[in-house]
Amino acid sequence: MHKLEKTRLDDFLARITEGREVYALEQTGTQYHLVRSAAWQAGKHTLGAFRPVEPLKALVFRPREWLGTLGDTAPDAVIPERIVIGAKNCDIAALKIHDYVFLNTAPADPLYKEAREKTIIVSCDCTDARPVCFCPAVKEQPYPKAGFDINLAPTELGYVVEAGSERGEKLLKKVGDLLVAADEGILKARDQSRQKISRKVCGQTERMGLSCGADLRQAVEKSQGKKIWDDFAEDCVECGACNLICCTCHCFLLADGKGKNDANVRIKQWDACLYRNFATVAGGANPRRHRAERLHNRFDKKFSFFPGVLGSYACDGCGRCVEACTGKIDIREVLKRAVNEL
Repeated sequence: MHKLEKTRLDDFLARITEGREVYALEQTGTQYHLVRSAAWQAGKHTLGAFRPVEPLKALVFRPREWLGTLGDTAPDAVIPERIVIGAKNCDIAALKIHDYVFLNTAPADPLYKEAREKTIIVSCDCTDARPVCFCPAVKEQPYPKAGFDINLAPTELGYVVEAGSERGEKLLKKVGDLLVAADEGILKARDQSRQKISRKVCGQTERMGLSCGADLRQAVEKSQGKKIWDDFAEDCVECGACNLICCTCHCFLLADGKGKNDANVRIKQWDACLYRNFATVAGGANPRRHRAERLHNRFDKKFSFFPGVLGSYACDGCGRCVEACTGKIDIREVLKRAVNEL
């Protein structure tokens, strides 16, 4: 563990981002946005108090990817070396889901693999929360424990700097003159800050009636076929916003069409399980014709399937879907009702 003085933060970030494409947070009103830049810009970029509007997955699992042209042997465009500054735990934890789907299950997706290898993640503890945040309810916390290259934990005494990977260690060696060993005082301050923000997020979640220790897997599994899904599906307009803004959703489709010079091209783009024809098969059959079935499937995948294969929910409590939903469906309300009915 290392300590970084508050006054040296911009120097630290400018040096570790040098030579890389930078993705950092910019504040607009009460929100943060993940933006691309040629370099870290002091006064413009920030570590952010909580997660940005945009999910981190968009950098490694891009919304729309060109896969190639029929008969074209030209090499694909190379992804540049880039570094993300200020990533929060909900986005970092979500990458475990994408790694399972695109990297650790054969065959590995070469585009995803390259993007992950060329993306350095510098995370930061949350120091505040959106009203929709509920990470403790899904067994996460507002600070990262793993999945980062470097993590910065803000305290009144400075920043606790922690390397989480070999390449993170190498980066810290380049700025060793800015760092000193973290003492017991700053580590205690970090732990107190983490406990404070965790209590805040858990408190606002439990005030809604959703316990931070509830068994969400059993609640969702036992709710299949019940009226809960018909009731909430009445407000769903099948826009797919919850899928597309979600930090863990990873469904995609392959589409063939015409490109430049009338060439046959193939692309990969994000898809949404709440779209009416998402589950339609070649013969025209659709096992999930009704919205209630599609809505339950979304929750079943997150709170039953992934706990079974990975031991964790495919939801990290970021609350983006709550803010994006046109029908004003609140995932916390759905989970609370499923738990209460159980």
